[in-house]
Amino acid sequence: MKHINSISVVICTKNRARALEECLGTFETMEVQPDVSLELIVVDNNSTDDTKAVIQNFDTQSAMNVKYVFEEKPGLGHARNAGIAAAHGEIIAFTDDDCFVDQNWLACIVKEFSSDPLLSGIGGRVELYDVRDKPVTIKTSKRRSLFSSAEHVFDCIHGCNMAFYRNVFDQIGCFDGRFGAGTLFKSAEDTDFIYRVYKNGFKMIYSPTVCVYHNHGRRTNHQVRALKNGYEIGKGAFYCKHILNRDVGILKLAYWEITTVLRLLKNIVVGTSCFATVYCRDYISFRLLRLNR
Repeated sequence: MKHINSISVVICTKNRARALEECLGTFETMEVQPDVSLELIVVDNNSTDDTKAVIQNFDTQSAMNVKYVFEEKPGLGHARNAGIAAAHGEIIAFTDDDCFVDQNWLACIVKEFSSDPLLSGIGGRVELYDVRDKPVTIKTSKRRSLFSSAEHVFDCIHGCNMAFYRNVFDQIGCFDGRFGAGTLFKSAEDTDFIYRVYKNGFKMIYSPTVCVYHNHGRRTNHQVRALKNGYEIGKGAFYCKHILNRDVGILKLAYWEITTVLRLLKNIVVGTSCFATVYCRDYISFRLLRLNR
């Protein structure tokens, strides 16, 4: 088995000081192997609340190696990149400021990379923390799987629970700063990066033992619709980026998704003019292209 010497954990945050405080608290109960060097990097994406004070207070009270990083450029992609630039670990892992890591989270990451010398990236299980929240932004499958197709790009690995060898970033670059929360495209910085990892031939898996608990707090249909709308905008931008780069695989994915939507719309408007279906097709195409501007 390969020995993993060091891991950097990157958490990006903006104006969610209380959620961040709870998130950081779970690292105090997490198992850390004595022969693994751990650094915790918290990236403040230009917060205006007391985020910095929360991080500094945690640093003072914790025995962990905590690093505060400030990133002025808005967007989760830029924030993640700032964390990567500050990281020294052999492995760089990511979770979100509204997630609680499982006690064995780090140990399971180390075990996965140690036991498979060909492995370059991991995505893990995301459970719902509070049963009062809507069951969204989670992945609860307990079946281990290989990322083996472009079709897995939207559901195999979640950005709030993933880890990669540093050399992956060295070879393919970091996150696309145009994507992610806080940008025009609202999401998909993780989707875009994960797809590029796959396209460059790196092995990735989904491991259900690598687990976090998502305390996202969305309890109304309005909140869920707003979230999914942001995901769809990011997905459209992702499609446009790679289609314009002549990626046939992504073109096929977009084609089948759009035709599926149009088929459903056609069923809804049965008995009316086909103009509605044509209009919907052209409108969706226009929306996708506009996102790339």
